[in-house]
Amino acid sequence: MEQQALQRYLDIAVPTPLRRSFHYLSPPDFPANIQPGSRIRVPFRNKKVTGILLGYVDSIATDKHKIKPAEELLDTAPIVPETLCKLCIWAADYYHHPIGEVFAAALPNLLRRGDSPEDLQFVLTARGQETELKPRAHRQRAMIDLLSQNPQGLSRDELGEFSSAIIHSLIDKELVTKEIVSQQPFSHTRTDYQGIQPTGEQNDAIEAINSPGTYLLQGVTGSGKTEVYLRLIERMLDQGLQSLVLVPEIGLTPQTLKRFETRFDVTITVVHSGLTETERLRSWQQARTGQAGIVIGTRSAVFTPFAKPGLIIVDEEHDASFKQHEGFKYSARDLAVLRASWDKTPILLGSATPSLESLHNAISGKYTHLQLRKRPAGIAQETYQVISLKHKEPDTGFSPPLLKLMRQHLDAKGQILIFLNRRGFAPVLLCTKCHWMANCPRCDARMTYHLSSRRLICHHCTSESSVPQHCAQCQSSQLLLLGLGTQRIEEHLKLTFGDVPVLRIDRDSTRRKGSFDKLLDEINRQDPAILIGTQMLAKGHHFSNVTLSVMLEVDSSFYSADYKAMERMGQLILQVGGRSGRSEKPGTVVIQTHFPDQPLLKQLIDEGYNTFADTILSERRDNGLPPYCHQALVRAESTSRRLAMDFLEELEGANNPHVDVFGPFPSSMEKRAGRYRALLMISSQSRQSLHKELKEKILTAESSILGKKLRWSVDIDPIDLF
Repeated sequence: MEQQALQRYLDIAVPTPLRRSFHYLSPPDFPANIQPGSRIRVPFRNKKVTGILLGYVDSIATDKHKIKPAEELLDTAPIVPETLCKLCIWAADYYHHPIGEVFAAALPNLLRRGDSPEDLQFVLTARGQETELKPRAHRQRAMIDLLSQNPQGLSRDELGEFSSAIIHSLIDKELVTKEIVSQQPFSHTRTDYQGIQPTGEQNDAIEAINSPGTYLLQGVTGSGKTEVYLRLIERMLDQGLQSLVLVPEIGLTPQTLKRFETRFDVTITVVHSGLTETERLRSWQQARTGQAGIVIGTRSAVFTPFAKPGLIIVDEEHDASFKQHEGFKYSARDLAVLRASWDKTPILLGSATPSLESLHNAISGKYTHLQLRKRPAGIAQETYQVISLKHKEPDTGFSPPLLKLMRQHLDAKGQILIFLNRRGFAPVLLCTKCHWMANCPRCDARMTYHLSSRRLICHHCTSESSVPQHCAQCQSSQLLLLGLGTQRIEEHLKLTFGDVPVLRIDRDSTRRKGSFDKLLDEINRQDPAILIGTQMLAKGHHFSNVTLSVMLEVDSSFYSADYKAMERMGQLILQVGGRSGRSEKPGTVVIQTHFPDQPLLKQLIDEGYNTFADTILSERRDNGLPPYCHQALVRAESTSRRLAMDFLEELEGANNPHVDVFGPFPSSMEKRAGRYRALLMISSQSRQSLHKELKEKILTAESSILGKKLRWSVDIDPIDLF
């Protein structure tokens, strides 16, 4: 009895949708000093999974006889460092997400499967050098011959032509062994700045960021925020410290990598979802051992371990891509701020158009606000021009004044950027006789016609169909393609400006590996050209010969039901506008709109982003909206419209007088991918009250019979409200 009372149980995060950790008995010969963050293979239901040790408990509520022993300790030292362990535990609690899934999201897939975190190489043993294999084993013989020519050993990638079965067979025969590749911390020599001199504002910002804390660097487009990043990273490298740079999109990673590789002579690694599993593990290991001095990545890179953390930079910090929208719905920007505070390192949030949450934190003194108000000498700020479409509807999307202006810029050897946030050829297929439209059978959305495939495609669930020859309702053959997509714009501009290349950059044109880089290389040749693109073209790119930026069809955001829509539109206008005039040639930005007198649009253009942001912040303060309150959403989706609403009705009503509950109500697109979606919004000025209320609703949801018949999720600090 006394020995049983002294039994310590392992507290383990298991990758499962259940919001709890699990207890196990220690396996035989389990070392007493194993620290949290180590991986342990455990039985779970009818399979074996890899969990993360969270700690130890002396007593449990469960029947002790039902506790299973863990099977195998995979790490003798924590694979997840203390700060990252703490971050994952905090995130699981704050975002109300299963802790095992949080740790799973933080690790490369190969580590989740139980692979070694070390870089391994395969080397011939002494026996392997002497053994003569049977003639039939020609593949094993070929591998031994290859290893004999490379006595230092070869990595798994270098042995790619040989199957795992062959490798394991030779290891079992003790002809080949695995050795851990020693990783050396990065070495660094001073950078050659090639005559680049920081401006006074840049120098002030660089000098101000000299201690741990959160810094908001607000710089107009083209003002040189990247140069500030580079100088700060240089300072960290001089001290033997590593830097993490978060960017919003994979498309920005190659461009950022090239610029950093030109500047620094250290190992720079990338982390994003486009890597293979082996590449992802290698990047993770290079950062963990200190071999990489700089890590560049998208939102998941916030969980990258570092040997010597020194600096975190979040570029384009306002971008919605830093929020995960599926599964574990975390904000990489917000977690990066928390991680930096625990690592006692500075974090720099950079943007020309900061999020209103970050601006509010700067105004309230939580963040240090630094500004770059001017572009470097010789580079003028872009000018804005509004073209009114009142009582006009150009068939092609381009008004006569705009076409004339485009010709002038092309004749002056400039490039033109056309922004339209809608890919495809036409968003509507309409019957002119009965007004039937081709809708997606699985979504409350219309099918978009794509010229390249000559198919109708839903952009929400990817459903496809052939183009009908007759109306599905009245059988008329009078079908008309309406509206503008990037493909239609491309076709029209090729006919109108046949003497210059027209380059389309959207998800459809950049699917193939290397296609995006190829298009960027063509743009950077400086020849006159017209660039057409969606948001992926507007983010952070430096196009030195673009002199005219054009925004088409922006009006929907002016009167959207989403209170965040105008903030996003203001950011988008300035981000797209900032692509022009980034070199010696002046830049012009044209906005075509049916609402040229829209007050916030005029304020943005005439008075700048700060005044525009102050107005929106004032409106939000008056209406009790974020950042002056805190919000959470409970989302439900089901194949039955009524079931989703009935489930959320079980959760409505507030138990706390300081909490408001709104709904349930259908999503703006109620049906998507065959499932009906509904929302329940919870709001409070007290973050503590909000989370207390939400925990009670989660308990109710988990015990609900209806909750077991549908999908439901929780979204903290949502940015997509509908």
